[in-house]
Amino acid sequence: MAKKSLTFNEQMKGFPWYQLFFLSMIRIVEPMSFTSLFPYVYYMVKDFHVSPDNAQVSKYSGYLASCFALCQVLTAYNWSKVSQQYGRKPTLLLGLFGTGISLLVLGFAKYYYQTLLARGMMGLLNGNVSIIRTVIGELATERRYQGVAFSMLPLLFETGAVIGPMVGGYLVFREENNTYPPNWFPASVKRLVKIYPYSLPNIAIFAYILISILVNFLFLEETHPDYKNRKDYGLIIGDFIKKHIFSIKVKQRAWNTNYAGNHSNVDPEQDHIINETTPLVHSSTTQEISSPYHRNNMTENIDHDDIDESENTSEAESIQSLPLLTRRESVALIRTYSIVENTDITPTDTNVAFDGCAENSAIHHVLHTSVFYPISVSFIMALHTIVFNEFLPIFLAYELEKDPSDSTQLVSKFPWKISGGIGYSSEQTGTLLSTTGIFGVLVVIFIFPTIDRKYDCLTIFRTLVKIYPVLYLIIPYVVFLQKDWIPRWATVCYLYFITGSKTLCSSLTNPQITLLIHNSSPLSCRAVINGATISISSSARFVGPLIWGYLMSWTQEYEIAWLGWWSLGIISAIAWLQSYKIDPIDDEDEEEEDNENTGSMRRRTLLERSSSLRSLRNKSKVSLHGG
Repeated sequence: MAKKSLTFNEQMKGFPWYQLFFLSMIRIVEPMSFTSLFPYVYYMVKDFHVSPDNAQVSKYSGYLASCFALCQVLTAYNWSKVSQQYGRKPTLLLGLFGTGISLLVLGFAKYYYQTLLARGMMGLLNGNVSIIRTVIGELATERRYQGVAFSMLPLLFETGAVIGPMVGGYLVFREENNTYPPNWFPASVKRLVKIYPYSLPNIAIFAYILISILVNFLFLEETHPDYKNRKDYGLIIGDFIKKHIFSIKVKQRAWNTNYAGNHSNVDPEQDHIINETTPLVHSSTTQEISSPYHRNNMTENIDHDDIDESENTSEAESIQSLPLLTRRESVALIRTYSIVENTDITPTDTNVAFDGCAENSAIHHVLHTSVFYPISVSFIMALHTIVFNEFLPIFLAYELEKDPSDSTQLVSKFPWKISGGIGYSSEQTGTLLSTTGIFGVLVVIFIFPTIDRKYDCLTIFRTLVKIYPVLYLIIPYVVFLQKDWIPRWATVCYLYFITGSKTLCSSLTNPQITLLIHNSSPLSCRAVINGATISISSSARFVGPLIWGYLMSWTQEYEIAWLGWWSLGIISAIAWLQSYKIDPIDDEDEEEEDNENTGSMRRRTLLERSSSLRSLRNKSKVSLHGG
């Protein structure tokens, strides 16, 4: 379904570019760390000599991915709770540091169990994905920003998917593959690589993580509604650097004003706008006058009999004459004329739902409301995409099996007998994945904004998710392009078509399902639901490699490699069918926008009367102080 189209300038006016840039430095770390292993995981497992034969490499490689996902299942939800209790920024920085430590353990591993430990640490010590989703929602509070803001997630994933395989493919040097460090490498690095051939990629990414920690400590702002005005020493140093080194004008921080002492959770400018644009200003003025400090000063310096009673009467009449607003109009008024974020609203509803859970609880919403369906689809999507990402490089790395009696013929026989792979090296796999990652970046930058402006989330998702089953059906038949009479470029084109199509689908569908989950979640537990979603998706990433690791090894042993990939096609088709149970969100947004436009005249009248009331209040203050 098409929706009202906005120009790019209209859509991006006021977009929080700078904060999302700093946030992107954090988000890109996980895909870099995760995908850098793909080009060389096949050779790493072989070097550890844990697999009895090459056909079993898939199984042991699947253990590595499952170990990471299992640990993420156990901790992602808790990391979200930590961010809710202590703030987003410190939790994100702690997650970065945990990832860096796990990479060093992986790079210097000498035994298989050490790699399992490293991947487990990476899952345990980093819950940043769910927290970043919440932060994006707290930065991009307007619907026109959300599509582009949430598209940053696949954009950064694809960017990390470019850098990660490139780093892993080109910084691993194995004598068994006749690959050696360049001559210009220092002698110490050459000695290190000879002992630890998989250390350089992880050291390079660890260096980037240290830079990201420093930059975000200095410039990333807290977005948690309760802590965003808390004194941040990192921002203090960052503001000093911007002001005195780069001559950049810095904003006024809440902790630098006297106002922050009594209003630690509200930005002074936001509170000023609320008071200036709503009739609540009278109650705040009354509270100010009734405070002990002002009451004592008034008693000492003025005579209450001097107050003009007619002005007070006029003020009271003005308040009584204000029109009564419905709840929808009140929320629309605040959202239109103030910059207070929706996430600042603290719900107080504690009623028990029909399922016995509190209506504000994450369990109730995840299992028994409309958010269940997009989360379930997210689970299925995570399941088949992680299997694709993990096992396509392994499938390509399997040696091409020729007929022992005739070296010009393949062991595989079309269509049902498929065995082995095509013998791709880590460099070839890294180039393939990095190139398609670049394509994914271009898709998010140039294609996604246009599609998002013209079509709603569900239309985009349902259209593109149909492509996955087709891709999984044709993957194993790349083996039959390895015949002597077929040119090599045919294999390259075939693989780029598969990986490019998959990248196109994931780049355009992932932000849509994330946005559907975000907008289907209530404000009261949105951060916790995001954490639960990551845990649920991580459980798919645990189950997928574990099951398909056995399945891929078993199908290789019995020369029916197509079965593992076709089963993924069935799983992805279920996600497409399940998407028809998801409730659309854009129609509701447009209806609410129409209602807001219909009530605009009433709100303007309210503002005019509020302005008149403010004038009366100021005049009353002058009288109170003997002006």
